[in-house]
Amino acid sequence: MSTAKDWKWVATNSPVANSRTDDIWFFNEKKGWLVNSNGQVSQTLDGGHTWTPRKFIDPNTNGFPYLRCTGWANEQVGWVGAVTTFDAGNKDFLKILLHRTVDGGATWDNISNMPDSSPAGICGMSVVNEKVVYGAGTNDPNLPGPGLVKTTDGGGTWTHTDLSQHADNLIDVYFSDENTGWIVGGKKESSCPAVKPGYETHPQYSQLKPVVLMTADGGATWVNKAAGVAGFDCGEWGWKIQFVDAMTGFVSLENFSTAAILKTTDGGETWVRLPVVDSAGQSINMDLEGVGFIDAQSGWVGGWADNFEGLFNSLSVDGGKSWTAQNNVPGNSNSDPRIKINRYRLLGSPASTGYCSGAKVYKRADLAALDAVVAAAGISTPQSPGLALSHTSNFSSRSVEITYVLPQDTKSVFVGIWNHFAFHVRTLVDGESQRAGRHTVTWDGSDDKGRPLGGDLYICRMSVDGKTGESQSVRLPK
Repeated sequence: MSTAKDWKWVATNSPVANSRTDDIWFFNEKKGWLVNSNGQVSQTLDGGHTWTPRKFIDPNTNGFPYLRCTGWANEQVGWVGAVTTFDAGNKDFLKILLHRTVDGGATWDNISNMPDSSPAGICGMSVVNEKVVYGAGTNDPNLPGPGLVKTTDGGGTWTHTDLSQHADNLIDVYFSDENTGWIVGGKKESSCPAVKPGYETHPQYSQLKPVVLMTADGGATWVNKAAGVAGFDCGEWGWKIQFVDAMTGFVSLENFSTAAILKTTDGGETWVRLPVVDSAGQSINMDLEGVGFIDAQSGWVGGWADNFEGLFNSLSVDGGKSWTAQNNVPGNSNSDPRIKINRYRLLGSPASTGYCSGAKVYKRADLAALDAVVAAAGISTPQSPGLALSHTSNFSSRSVEITYVLPQDTKSVFVGIWNHFAFHVRTLVDGESQRAGRHTVTWDGSDDKGRPLGGDLYICRMSVDGKTGESQSVRLPK
């Protein structure tokens, strides 16, 4: 029987999201979907060799949406969730939290009837069937409304359950049936420092400790099953949850300074924290996000790593007790040392193949066979849509110079900055008409209110005439 050590991850020909492809969904080895930081919703019917754009979410929209998650009931009925910028005085952001298709992606509807109390972002979705859908959010613990949104009539009506009693931020959600489910996130503890070292740019996360909330009555009541877990760090919270079977599940823990996961072997009733360390006891690939196990023993975690730079997958074949950094095949044209994995979608029971997503979408494949197929078909990785978005960080002035090329005259150009948790912080070019050619704009490192932001990794996003988009991770010097 093979283990995760026998798998090799290679890039598909998905669009390049220089920030990240936040989520994917696959029905089988051939048919699947992606959502990315460019604002693209794209479909593949051939295992990732080709991708067809099916929807573009313009970042220059009320609420400045950033696509975060997707879930599907079947090949016809699917959902996309977005993180938005909360504005208590303007509830228009509620209209772009969720998008639905009932015809396989040919057309999409914005869900406009979300409750006023809904969180500012839908960070995770669990689609039980065509009628029952759950969404969880929001990520930022400074924002109101951490909780669960739910429909039992396919989106006709929605409810919001406020879970601020149990959590200050919520990320991922998984329901095994209409009634039984889990949400992961974090709850602030006053015993933790208000500003943990290394959290100066994002101090609101300093006091978080993980929660794994479980319900058996469709979200009416919840219990934190991680309440008795030993070893939690301050500034740590649940990010992604995955069950490989009815008894065995995993949760990745986001933490800027170390790495760990949670594991259950009794159906989510109890959990244990397992550090992600190498043979010398050193943390590897810190700031974890994606988690994917092919069985109870063998799987991966991925994420931003130290200083949000991105590393290879971390691999375990003993149920999370020990870990190694899993290198891609050196020299292969499809390898990528900065994959920043946020989601794994594994197929089969036990899993025999699968996909994961970061800068691009990656798949399990035989390298020689994949290269032969690509060469024979004349398929190459898609290039940017002519915008050539790039940047240069100036460490002496603590600024970022952003450059892009317009292939033709345009009526509306938008350029904005998001933090790496997907919240908009600055607009640089606000719907201006511009001539074809090269353009440059300088970001001084402040937000829209003129307040200086901390040195960190940010996401520059742009759109042209509301039809095309591109993104780029940018480093604001400290």
